[in-house]
Amino acid sequence: MTSTQQVPVLIVGGGLVGLSAALFLEYHAVPFVLVEKRTGASVLPRSRGVHIRTVELFRQIGIDKRVQQVAATALKAGQFGGARRGATLTTAESLDLGNLVQSLANREPSPAGFCFLPQVQLEPLLADLARERGGDLRFGVELTEFAADKSGVTATVRDQAGDVSIIRADYLIAADGAGSPIRRELGITGWELPPTHHYLNVFVRTDLTEVLDGRTFSQCEIVNDEVRGLVLTKNNTDEWSFHFEYDPARETLADYSAQRCVELVRAAIGVPGIEVEVLAKSAWDTGVFVADEYRRGRIFLVGDAAHRHAPWGGYGANTGIADAHNLIWKLAAVLSGTAGPALLDSYQPERRPRAIVAAEQARLGTDFDTRYGVETPDNAADLARQLANDVVMTRYRYTSTAILGDRTGTAHVDQLTGQVGTRVPHVWIDQSQQISSLDLNGPGFALLVTGTSAAWRDAVAEAQWETGIDIVVHALPMAEWATRTGLPEGGALLVRPDGIVAGRSDEDLYPSALTAALRRLVGASSNGANLLDEATAGAW
Repeated sequence: MTSTQQVPVLIVGGGLVGLSAALFLEYHAVPFVLVEKRTGASVLPRSRGVHIRTVELFRQIGIDKRVQQVAATALKAGQFGGARRGATLTTAESLDLGNLVQSLANREPSPAGFCFLPQVQLEPLLADLARERGGDLRFGVELTEFAADKSGVTATVRDQAGDVSIIRADYLIAADGAGSPIRRELGITGWELPPTHHYLNVFVRTDLTEVLDGRTFSQCEIVNDEVRGLVLTKNNTDEWSFHFEYDPARETLADYSAQRCVELVRAAIGVPGIEVEVLAKSAWDTGVFVADEYRRGRIFLVGDAAHRHAPWGGYGANTGIADAHNLIWKLAAVLSGTAGPALLDSYQPERRPRAIVAAEQARLGTDFDTRYGVETPDNAADLARQLANDVVMTRYRYTSTAILGDRTGTAHVDQLTGQVGTRVPHVWIDQSQQISSLDLNGPGFALLVTGTSAAWRDAVAEAQWETGIDIVVHALPMAEWATRTGLPEGGALLVRPDGIVAGRSDEDLYPSALTAALRRLVGASSNGANLLDEATAGAW
């Protein structure tokens, strides 16, 4: 008889998003099992850029330095960035990226920085970190069947030896990719747009040091009589991804032998006899899909299982990691009994709109010039709709009723100043020790008080006694914090475990009033069961 293992959370999928979910669960002390049918990491670079907001999330769980250390070794020469265009790599010329550079210069202050780290290197790192922290990762193990009921999910998994086991989980996280068998089994539909392009991704080893002669780029558009497509850097010397356009109505991936791929690569480079080794290949397209449902009972979709689109802008994996970050603290609160199950209903209204924005922005990048902010006679309308990466990934505002109640708010803000529903603004608390205001929350709530905090501490202590919920109070006397947030002396921000402002008080209230306001935010039940159902309301 097959025994059944009980676990709070089962993650299906061991890519960037599934592994990040595992690390977030470990941070919140939630046991889990992760199963992945592959035996190892992705062999294709795919995702390459780790956005600043993602590095902030990694910073919260203490892995950002390891990520940056590995990223420092990713490029063997030069630096990441830039765009070129030409008939071949040998003749390609640089694009003027002045508009793009200007948009990057106006980004939101952060204690973190962007890093270039291809998926083939980031995935193994995240897996190692999860294992070091005690995570139960099972590669080479496939989900073959699952059944959900009101109290949990029963999953049947099979390893490569054919041994079958049963896992009973309170919740299941589907991080099983764009084709998501779990999503398909559940019959979840979505918003779709047809592909504009179909590409063959050919990852190769070929030394372009002499060909490029110090010239570097992120992407180079190649158009000649033999090939049409893109060249993407992996290490700036001898590993590159070539994305060739093809017609799926006429050909499939199987029609492209290794030798044919080598000839296409040589045609793109412009050096007929150059040595080329094909390392891996795959087919992909720029179609858009955003699931109509991010949750079905006790099953949640994250990452590509919930949304997929073209990689322009690098929003795919970064948006997926943010999905997991948003979901995990809520699961942890519900599993610990400090929140009611209704808190989980806020996952979809908060994260699905972000996927739609990411998909729309990626779609605007279909045209190579528009992708890099280069003005042409034909793209003025698309450039006008284009949002800076920082706006999409950091300066967003959750506008669901879960956080704003009956009020409404914009989806993006010009600057983060502590608005309810936005990421807490960054100010250095101790720059010599590199401590930021972003470091003051998590894994629980934080109350950031401008100036003195005695009255707030009394209010929090009383509320904690009644609810059993930990809220850490931080007094921020710096003038920069008051200027940044616009909060008066005694004003405060209540910050969720994911760094989102849940409530704001601009008033100088008496302690009893502060206590009452805080109780409304954290919930006033004796056991804290409704804490987070009400804590996201933001109505002080």
